[in-house]
Amino acid sequence: MVVVFRTKGEDWAKFEQVLKEAAPEIKQMGCKYLQAYQNRKHPEEWLMLQEWPDKATFDKFAESRGPELDRDAGVRWSDVSTWETSVFGGQGG
Repeated sequence: MVVVFRTKGEDWAKFEQVLKEAAPEIKQMGCKYLQAYQNRKHPEEWLMLQEWPDKATFDKFAESRGPELDRDAGVRWSDVSTWETSVFGGQGG
């Protein structure tokens, strides 16, 4: 399951630092893939992608550690959506 997060932020450096420091813990909790992007033309727009084995594993993370990491990073997500169906079954194209 892929989770897509979108927001507008002010301190990319802080967000980047917190995410890099937390990445091992996030992956230990079950996240298979983690990446974040800053919009090329609108650097205040951010996107983060996470891949989780299932919704239950993601929900456990989101209910426990997720909110604290968001606060530490100074981010409030404006959109969070989950995606399950994949054309290539997670193998890429």
